[in-house]
Formats: sequence, structure tokens, C-alpha cells
Amino acid sequence: MTKTQPDSPSISNSDQSWIFSSLEPEQLVKAKKHAIPRRHLKGRELLVLWTLRLYLIFMMVVVAYQVWLAAR
Repeated sequence: MTKTQPDSPSISNSDQSWIFSSLEPEQLVKAKKHAIPRRHLKGRELLVLWTLRLYLIFMMVVVAYQVWLAAR
């Protein structure tokens, strides 16, 4: 016979900020340090990110061209 443990109560944002404010600096660093796993992006999100990357590359080329023109 196994007993199930009750779900832990969720901590509200105000409770969490109160807890963090009561910790010493070393404890606060340790409490905030936790690994965040990578997120697997879906089609639209990937499309938006790749579009932004291509826009950035395009704008870098435009700026380089403008600098080149100004130097001439």
C-alpha cells in the first residue's frame, strides 16, 4: 500500500519575493541558480527567428556599404 504525498502548495509571486528578500546574498545566488532546459521551437517561431537573422545580416551589409561609401 503506497501513500501519495499531497501536492506541494504553489508559491505566489509576493511570497517568493518575500522569501528572496529574507535570504543572505550567498543563499540568494544559490536559490536563483537553476538550469533552464532548452525550448524546442515550433514552425512559426523558427520562421520568425530565421527572418530576424536574415534581416540582421541584410542590415549589416547595408551599414557596411554606407560606411564604404562614406570612406570613398
